[in-house]
Amino acid sequence: MHTLTRGLVILGFLGTLSCKPKVIVYPDASKVADAQKAWCKVLAKQEAPQDQTWRHTGACKAAVPAGSAPFVAQVTECYVKHHAEQGDNALDLGGLVTRCADEALAGASVLDISNTEPARAYCARMTRCSQVPLEGCMAALGDLDGMRKAAFSSAYSLAAQHAVAECLQTSDCSKDEDAASVACFDAVKATRIWMPPL
Repeated sequence: MHTLTRGLVILGFLGTLSCKPKVIVYPDASKVADAQKAWCKVLAKQEAPQDQTWRHTGACKAAVPAGSAPFVAQVTECYVKHHAEQGDNALDLGGLVTRCADEALAGASVLDISNTEPARAYCARMTRCSQVPLEGCMAALGDLDGMRKAAFSSAYSLAAQHAVAECLQTSDCSKDEDAASVACFDAVKATRIWMPPL
């Protein structure tokens, strides 16, 4: 093959490689996966009838929650605790997960969220769409309570935080900016903890 032709073929091949979407592996991915495995183990033990295999085991293990590893671990611990204390009187799975998620958020100790991707994207959006000064927006976020700060940081994995930030950055400005911002968080909120289909 002619040298020039060979070079063009190689460049063409490299070009096709560069066109493939890059898979981003976030630093917390393995910890999130470990927390999910622990959650699946607890669910399988509690939700499956005695001496039977839980039918959702495969789907649970394959799922990637939007919750951070500590958040998923705290919900798991809370779930086990409530079942141990209340037995058959414990809330159903949906009610217990909601309660445990609230407990995890309420106990979150988040001091500074200014460097989180969602916080930066939120304030950039407020500047772009509502003409709120960036410094003023960041100061206001610093005054939020721990539960609301956790929504910008420790409640979500880095992948989920990126998804929220991307939504805030790319969606059009709205007449109701509060609702538009909430919608970006709601898109990942429902998957913080994996739940089996009804």
